[in-house]
Amino acid sequence: MIRHAMDSVAPSHFHMLVIARPSRAADETCEILQGLGHRTSRLPEAEEALAWLETGTADLIVFEATSPGDFKRCGSFRGLTRNRWVPIVVITPLVGDEHVVAALAGGADECLTSPVNPALLSAKLRLYARSLALQARLASLAQRQRDIQDNILDAVLTVDEAGMVVEANLAACQVFARGTPAGLVGNQIQVLTGVPLEALSSGGRLTLHRADQLPFPAQACGSEWVEDGFRRITLVIRDLTETLRNERMRDEFLATVSHELRTPLTSVLGAVGLLVSGAAGKLPPAALPLAAAAQRNGERLGKLIDDVLDLTKLEGDRMTMRLQPQDLAPLVHEAAAANQGYAQRCGVQLKVELDDGGSLAATRSLVDADRLLQVMANLVSNALKHSPRGGTVVLRLGLVAARQCISVSDDGPGVPAAFRAALFEKFSQADTSDRRSIGGTGLGLHIARLLVERMGGSIDIEQEKRQGATFRVWLPALIASAAAQADTADMQPAPAATGVS
Repeated sequence: MIRHAMDSVAPSHFHMLVIARPSRAADETCEILQGLGHRTSRLPEAEEALAWLETGTADLIVFEATSPGDFKRCGSFRGLTRNRWVPIVVITPLVGDEHVVAALAGGADECLTSPVNPALLSAKLRLYARSLALQARLASLAQRQRDIQDNILDAVLTVDEAGMVVEANLAACQVFARGTPAGLVGNQIQVLTGVPLEALSSGGRLTLHRADQLPFPAQACGSEWVEDGFRRITLVIRDLTETLRNERMRDEFLATVSHELRTPLTSVLGAVGLLVSGAAGKLPPAALPLAAAAQRNGERLGKLIDDVLDLTKLEGDRMTMRLQPQDLAPLVHEAAAANQGYAQRCGVQLKVELDDGGSLAATRSLVDADRLLQVMANLVSNALKHSPRGGTVVLRLGLVAARQCISVSDDGPGVPAAFRAALFEKFSQADTSDRRSIGGTGLGLHIARLLVERMGGSIDIEQEKRQGATFRVWLPALIASAAAQADTADMQPAPAATGVS
């Protein structure tokens, strides 16, 4: 960007201040400046120039120094140039290198001996005009970058290797109450935020502290770069207070609506069930399939409502998990038994296999039995739904290293490789068209993942399976002694759980 700026710089018109007593030489200097297209202001004495510079601005100063003592005036001029480089060209009748050295030491950028060759002065002024144009371009770019940073709503801070703030934007000042970016520079990032630099740069959700030490939720991320051989880390910090408040309102709304839907749906399903069972009298043959369809779709709607309720509780961290050491084999058999009816309707064989090398009987895992059954029900029903008639679904339990693995395998079409990365995200479906043959909301696997993670485990899909799909639930194993200790702990009274730790 800087190279492009240098290539595109052309001499511009600037404001030149000429400090010289009335003389023919001073008149010629002003004529040369004006001939180059610059605007000039002319003052006869250095004292007047100093007073003018208190409020005025010049881009270049031409100063006529008639005695060695005048050279020191250059430093006074430079002190009033407001943090900008303003070239100072001294024109003096004094001859000798010692006078040139004194002028440069006094703060001048150039020292010419009068009478000055007009061509030489013109060439020098053109050179300085080009440098001034480059300076103006760089200042414009720097201001542009500053304006961009200050219009970013997230706090942006750059720190050095020691965690010292070297640059910040206005949003950072608002978050950490420091007035201006300069007020943040020089502060330790850990003192400002209450969190070490390593935690901030690694990213994720954190709880930070404002200047008044009040905590607030934030999302942080960091990127590392190098400036003049020194390591820099730029941190972007987003205040999540409003975001989480909106999410909480959304979750509460969804939970309320779901509950309100659940109440009348329960009554509808009960009434339809009574009709199907003949409690209100025998239905005509033509009405039976209609009543069965109403019952089936009502149950499907109920499952959708349950999924929405579970999702809002899990994402709002309001679902109670009753974790206890459990023998997983009975739960696997229970999940298979619960889905046998659905398997028969699908025309698919559902089998259970225990890879028992003698160690499963002595192994437990810390799980919520009801929620684990919910996870297995989702995986098994998905496998049955995607398997062809006459196919087989295998529900398997095994022990791998220090983890128990519950796997569900089918011989259906499998999962496209391009879709696997998003498989466990919300509303993920390989076929998103409105003509898909298999229904679903795309919430089941996402809820399963959240539930398994709440139990300290993980869920994945076997990557190398060529036909069908195999979903695996991994849970930490408790060997007999650890399980016995956990059982003993469960017998101790404990306060009622209201969420997940």
